[in-house]
Amino acid sequence: MPLLANDTDGALTRKRVETWAAKVEKVTVVAATDAATTQSAATLAGAGQVIYTMTPTAGRALTTPTGAELGAAFTDEAVGTGFEFSVVNLAGATHAITLTAGASGVTLVGSATVAAASSATFVAVFTAANTVSIYRK
Repeated sequence: MPLLANDTDGALTRKRVETWAAKVEKVTVVAATDAATTQSAATLAGAGQVIYTMTPTAGRALTTPTGAELGAAFTDEAVGTGFEFSVVNLAGATHAITLTAGASGVTLVGSATVAAASSATFVAVFTAANTVSIYRK
């Protein structure tokens, strides 16, 4: 749990631990439409685990927010901390989902393509206030 600017100046309080535990345990499932989709920074910041599902009928892109949007949404993150999300491709046999980087401040590391009938988990790490590297797990 990062200890950055907040109402307790970084002090570890019972309330901060309670808030952190509730977030880590929360899972949000987002059923993405069968179209190019952009992730929501607020959705990613609002849960410990976010799962995107899609049944594409053609190759589709899932675009990350920009680094600045992620930096604004994750208000208590520090360099070296981050978050996780998963992409589940429900297509039966064809049509991949490709994670693409937002306009700026996001770097994808490793394979960003999720083949049909498979899933992938990604770990995003803040490398600066508005810069994120996303690694396939």
